[in-house]
Amino acid sequence: MSVSIAIVLAIPALAALYLLYRIIIITLHFRQLEEFSAGLAAGNLQRRLYLRGRHGFSRIVSNLSVVAALLEEKMRETDFLKRRTDQILKSIPSGIVVLDSKNRVRSANPVFEQMFHYRQITGKKGITEATNISSVNALIESARNENSGKTETYQVNSKYVETSVVPFSGDQEKYAGAVMIFRDVTGEKRIDEIRRDFVANVSHELKTPVTAIKGYVETLLDGALDNREDAVKFLNIVKFQSERMDQLVKDLITLSRIEFGAVPMEIAAVSLSGIVDGAASLFMEKANAKGLYIKKEIPGQCAEIQADPMRLTQIITNLLDNAIKYTDTGGVTIRAREDEHYRCVLTIQDTGIGVPKKFISRLGERFFRVDPSRSRELGGTGLGLAIVKHLVLAHGWKMNIDSEPGKGTTVRIYMP
Repeated sequence: MSVSIAIVLAIPALAALYLLYRIIIITLHFRQLEEFSAGLAAGNLQRRLYLRGRHGFSRIVSNLSVVAALLEEKMRETDFLKRRTDQILKSIPSGIVVLDSKNRVRSANPVFEQMFHYRQITGKKGITEATNISSVNALIESARNENSGKTETYQVNSKYVETSVVPFSGDQEKYAGAVMIFRDVTGEKRIDEIRRDFVANVSHELKTPVTAIKGYVETLLDGALDNREDAVKFLNIVKFQSERMDQLVKDLITLSRIEFGAVPMEIAAVSLSGIVDGAASLFMEKANAKGLYIKKEIPGQCAEIQADPMRLTQIITNLLDNAIKYTDTGGVTIRAREDEHYRCVLTIQDTGIGVPKKFISRLGERFFRVDPSRSRELGGTGLGLAIVKHLVLAHGWKMNIDSEPGKGTTVRIYMP
């Protein structure tokens, strides 16, 4: 009887103990689950939680662990795609900006920041301030309204920037934003200008002698041929103009061949002193006629250099021709010296009319002349210095020009 009573009394106690145990276990699992979910919410996707037992908590935790693993994999994929996109944007030589549906800047690559010297543009609405292009918003709106790419070229300070806007759609084909591409086309614009100038200059340079030749030939045919004195005078003019045309064509062919690498450079050890003497001898008669001197100062250290003898002769000949042509008093001095960084520095210095500082950067351009009328009068084609510049570059040398009006011009060629 007493045993039965003890068993009856023990059952509620054991049930209470089991219930207490279950409450403790459930509370512990709740805390673990709370900590686990808080970690996931904080981004700790690598954490895992394993609960023993067949209760519902283990299934919930197992499902959460699977979700965490999937999220971690997706995050890795997203991170990889982001890094790859960043690398692509950095490698693109154009400025790239991504706008959202409200035209706020979502991202911009380093090229854009360097191009416009503007930082921290992400998050800003509009890019007028960054680009200093007042009408760029109109281009964006036009692309948005027509849902098609638009391109315009703007001048920004001293640069030309080609700007393209490509809209993209989101849900329900609504405007979701646009990709903007900024490309510096200053060099291309410059090439176009040079090409137009080249065609215009060639046309003008050929038209002048052709017009003169045509006019004097018609005069001769109209009766001047019967007057020997006039005929000889007019024929000499025709001869001068035809020689000028011939020289122009030769210079154009030479310059074109040099630029396209069609002129082979036969580099060898040459006597700089000997080449200078040979070139100077060609101008002695012209220099003497104008009362000019030609001096040479070539020390032993620069007596022998590595160069193409024929092209070096052409360089010195063209420079001497210019120096004698534009010098009325004094003369020309040709020097060579060693330098701390160069094997030899060749200098051709005259005491001529000189060139204003604002024009020095343009010396070496095709057909550029400070005084076009005087150059044509003296028979210049405007290509001599351009040929010199390209032959110097073909040798791997550098050239620098200093000049001052009334004091002369100095051309230095730096030979490694």
